[in-house]
Order: sequence, then structure tokens, then C-alpha cells
Amino acid sequence: MAKRHSYFDLNREFTVVDVETTGQSAKSGYVIEIGMVKVKNREIAGSYSTLIKPPVSLPFFITQLTGIRDADLYDAPVFAAVKDAVRDFIRGSVMVAHNAAFDYGFIKKEYERHGEHFFSDRLCTVRLGRKLYSGNKKYNLDAMISLLNVEVTNRHRALGDALATAEIFVHYLNHPEAQDVFSKMASEFEIRKLWLERLEPLIEDLPHETGVYIFADEQDLPLYIGKSTDIRTRVLSHIREDNLTKKKRLLHHTHHFNYHVCKTELESLILESRLIKQCQPSYNVQQRNWRQYVFLHVSDDEYPAITLSNEKDGCRGRTYGPYRSRIFVEHYLQKIQKLYKLCPELMKKNNRPKSFCFSYHLKQCSGACGGAVSPEKYSDTVLEAIGLLNDLVCVDSKEHIDLFLKEPELKEPRFYYVREGLKSLKQNQKRYPETFNPRYLIINPEEETGYLIQNGLLKKIFYGEELSDTDRIREECDFTDTTEPDDKESLDERLIIEKYVHMNRNKLKIINLK
Repeated sequence: MAKRHSYFDLNREFTVVDVETTGQSAKSGYVIEIGMVKVKNREIAGSYSTLIKPPVSLPFFITQLTGIRDADLYDAPVFAAVKDAVRDFIRGSVMVAHNAAFDYGFIKKEYERHGEHFFSDRLCTVRLGRKLYSGNKKYNLDAMISLLNVEVTNRHRALGDALATAEIFVHYLNHPEAQDVFSKMASEFEIRKLWLERLEPLIEDLPHETGVYIFADEQDLPLYIGKSTDIRTRVLSHIREDNLTKKKRLLHHTHHFNYHVCKTELESLILESRLIKQCQPSYNVQQRNWRQYVFLHVSDDEYPAITLSNEKDGCRGRTYGPYRSRIFVEHYLQKIQKLYKLCPELMKKNNRPKSFCFSYHLKQCSGACGGAVSPEKYSDTVLEAIGLLNDLVCVDSKEHIDLFLKEPELKEPRFYYVREGLKSLKQNQKRYPETFNPRYLIINPEEETGYLIQNGLLKKIFYGEELSDTDRIREECDFTDTTEPDDKESLDERLIIEKYVHMNRNKLKIINLK
């Protein structure tokens, strides 16, 4: 039985909207002109238009397309001066636009920049056209203008395009199938309004501060945890993405918001990571798993297989890792396969060869695949190869690298790639020594903040005058603790700190604490 939809009044009030902008992305672009046309009782009933001065110069291609120049916008009002008039003109009506997501997204973003929320039920004339004129090949504005013989003046100007879209929309309202098609699309309105009416007042209470925000359900359980340098604006951007299926589910189940204001960006990054690990919110999938790390699994078979995995558990045998660079580990495995003549077929997931592999005939495999070497000898070879990898990964200082490179065995030609890898590691240590030192202080002069890092993890934050007391900072260090983080929570935090240092290297001061 077909689903019945509630009756939709085709004679109600609509506002057809068109905007001209500085580009294609609402995130980085701005509205430079808005045109709006009222439609009521299936007739055009009024209009509004204005140029808007953006905070950036116009790209050349926009001037070519619209004819609008920077000089035309010099005396135009900024969006803040017209935002109330725009909201008043649309209020109480259903917004209509050709490719509504574009126009609606830009208008919504302009309000977000002023700390305000904008919402309107909306209809897209592209979607409507596909339903009402399904035999057409194209549904862009020019195609529908041609199909319905609509007269246009000032094409690619906001009011001209809004008037053309309004004429097209009136044709849609008078289409024989309009009642059914409009009623189906309008059924989405009620779903949007239910959660919006509940959340909109709460958004106004969120601060324009750096920190962590939490979407929570009725039991105050976190559904999603995020961070931002502007909590309210970021939450508003989530609301703007209500056309995404996953985001719809999140908004539907959200009852209220919680937040934690942080003094600095790094503090908010680490707090977000810790809260996600602690609360395990259902919509933070990426940071709840091990996907950004890689493990080596050595099976407990007679001839052990070596495989790579993003999962820590689920292996019959030994697990090594986690390692932060899949590329490095894959490269290393290729080298030790040739170096120790490990069977390449035993290094593929869920693969158990029944006879000698092709590499064996090229004398690049010891023959474990066909039983040419004893299980005991092959197992010892595998463990030796994996041990070398762990030794290499654990080399974490210039002194250790130099000692390792002086080992007589490492001078043999077969260890050429290992030597090159260590030399590369030394270069990275020169560029970013803080990531190799067990204790260091990150100072951000702009924030007047210092972060004491021990074994890759944040131990304490110092503010203002506290940074001048280096003796007190050293007292906070535990020089006996040399434990390397190996659980996911700690590794995530270490990775966050390293990325922060890398991205802000030019404005940070690093002090090694020995």
C-alpha cells in the first residue's frame, strides 16, 4: 500500500530566492547580491533585492558572469545591515530556489558568521522539475526557461534569475500532478521542524569560545564529541548539514548540548581525544578504532604467516605494534622478505600455499611453502626478522641511531635499506627533535601557554608568568619514567601533539628538558 502524504496547500506563500556569490563554496565565499520574489495564490506578489558588500575582492570570472564589479559594491550595505530585512521577507513562507542547497547554504553561512541561526522550509525547483517533467534531458535554469517559454531579463543577476525561477515555479504549481508531488516533498518539512524547534534555543546559549562540544541524548549520554575555536559557529555548521543521512540521525536523537571551554587549541584537541576514548560516542567512529595504526600479526601455524592489520586483536599468534606508519612497515616487510628469503605467499592474508611458490624457483624464497625448510628454522627466521623491525622502530635518539649504525652486521650490503632508513630517521630528528626527546616544553608565545610533554603525552599546562619558572617546570618531570605509550588512547594523544607541533612549527618555541 502506497504511503499517504498530508495535503499541501499550493496557494500558500512562497519566497523564491536567488543569490550571486564570490564563488562556489559557502564556507569560503560570500553573498554579493540577493533577489527574492513572493509567490502567493499561484501569482507573483512582490519582490526584494539588494547588492551586498563582501569582505573580499570579486574574482574576475564572477565579474564576467554577472557584470558586477568591485566598484558597484563599494557603497553597498554589508550583510549585517540587511540580515533582518532578508529574514523578515522570508518569514512565514516556504523558501524556493533553483538548486536550493546552493542558495540556502550561502544564506545560512552568512547568518552563522554573525552568530545567528537561519532556517526555512525549502523546495528545490530542480528536484520538482525532475518529478513534474520527467522526460526532459536537462533541468538547469536555462533548460527550464526554454521548455516553459519564460521571458527573462538580467540573466545571472539575482533578481532577474529569481523572477525567472518564480515564473517557472508558478508553472509547477499549476501542473496536473503538482498536488501529489508537492505533498510528497513537503513531508520532509515536519521531520526537520521537530528537532529544529528543540535545538534552536539551545544553540543560542553556546559560547563563541575555543573548546569541546558534545551532542547528548535524553540520558545525557554523549552521541558526538567535537572541538572548535568557536563552539557555537561549529555547532551551527553541523545543523546546516542536515541534508546528510548520518547527520539527520544525530540531530534526531540529540536532546541538548554540553561544552567545555578551553584556553588553547591544543588543550581542546587533547580534551576531545580523551573524552572520545572515555565516552565512546556512537557517532565518533573514526577516533574509536585503530584505523590510523598498523599491527603485525605472526600466526601460530607450523610455518608462521606474517600479515598486516589495522586491528589489534583477532590473530591466532603474536601481535606486534602498533606502528604509526603503514608505508614504512610495508616497505620494511618487502626488504626483510628478500633479506631472509621469507615466503611471500605466507605474507598474504588468509593464504596457505600448497606447493612451492614462484619466488622459490627464482631463489628468492627459502621454500617454506613446499616444506624445503624445517618449521623450527623458519619460525626462528621470522622472529629474527620481526625483532629487527622492533629494534629499528625503537631507535629514538641520535646517540642510539649512531650506535646502531656502527654495528658490524649493519655494514653488510644486505642491510643497505636499513641503513638508509636510519639516516632518514636522523634527518627527521634534526628537523623535529622534540618528537624524539622524552621530555620537552612546547611554548606558544601568542597564547602565553606552555605544554609539558613527557613520553609524547601532555602532563601539564603552564600559563603566563608560570613559564618563567623553569625550575618548577623541571620538578614536574618524572625522569625515571621512560615508558613508551602503546595503548590506543596514548598513541592518539601523541599523534595529536606531533601534528600540532608540525602545523605550528614556525610560531612555537621548543625547550628540551634533559
